[in-house]
Amino acid sequence: MPERRIQPRPEVVFLDLGDTLIRAHPSWSAVYRGVLAAHGVEVAPDALRDALEATFGNNGDHVEGPFEASAEASYQRLKRFDTQVLERLGRPVPPDRFFRSLEAAFAERASWWVFPDVPPALDALQDAGIRLAIISNWGWSAPELIHTLELARHFEALVISDRVGYLKPSAGIFHHALEVMRVTPDRALHIGDSVPADVVGARGVGIQPVLVQRAPGPGGASTSISGRSSLADDPPCIGDLWDLLDLLGIDRPGDRPAAVPSD
Repeated sequence: MPERRIQPRPEVVFLDLGDTLIRAHPSWSAVYRGVLAAHGVEVAPDALRDALEATFGNNGDHVEGPFEASAEASYQRLKRFDTQVLERLGRPVPPDRFFRSLEAAFAERASWWVFPDVPPALDALQDAGIRLAIISNWGWSAPELIHTLELARHFEALVISDRVGYLKPSAGIFHHALEVMRVTPDRALHIGDSVPADVVGARGVGIQPVLVQRAPGPGGASTSISGRSSLADDPPCIGDLWDLLDLLGIDRPGDRPAAVPSD
């Protein structure tokens, strides 16, 4: 439980999506590997995980922006990223249908785990009069995925990088979110799992950040692909959205739900 509370309560809480509200199931690399296998490409799990992490660590070809915000431009950025992963694995670039299959696989409900604290905690935040929005670095299809996962009803706005043309930590995506929600930075809070994208990005426009560090995924290995580092001026840190309620002085609706099951 957080040792300090944020007062006064914010008018708006912004939330990251991946590894804050949802996590790839059973893992990002497992979904990826399944699509590769369906196309006749077998890779060792460790090699694929290393290739994904290395490409994310190099930030692919993504830039903070501005960049073209369209469905086709979003697909081409994802395709270039996936091509870099395959190149790290020493695999030839497959035909376009592979990339479309990969995009479709990550749009499926079964590929994602909604953390069980999320729906009731979001309800509690709304019941307390706090307005909610998402700020996420994600592809064009994020709004459809959020609807598929039955989370969209909680949010007034879905601010998605590939639909805005700015990638966190760019000030552009945060300014857009503030404008859409008609709120000033001092009346907002941003929750996310990445220090570079979420903590540094939010602070850069005057929004107070809260760092969420979820428990490791099944098998004891973290499934997160977000960068983390220590900060001289540490933000409040929470383990889940129950802790966020504690941080804001909002009563929990009930006991903590069960932890993420292991395979």
